[in-house]
Amino acid sequence: MVQMRAAERVVETLFAAYMAAPAELPEEWRRDLDLADRPRLARRTCDYIAGMTDRFALLEHRRLGGETG
Repeated sequence: MVQMRAAERVVETLFAAYMAAPAELPEEWRRDLDLADRPRLARRTCDYIAGMTDRFALLEHRRLGGETG
């Protein structure tokens, strides 16, 4: 259960970071996206995170300032 909560925190942190700073998303994920359209940005952000491998999600989490411990 501890690992599940840790994984949830990583996803939550990634989502919050990308929503706060959409420029952190790769350009191809921002293309044709009105950043003021928050529901569409949220959907695109969710899709991007869902496509991540566990390893890449942890690397992005670390890069975006998430705790590593």
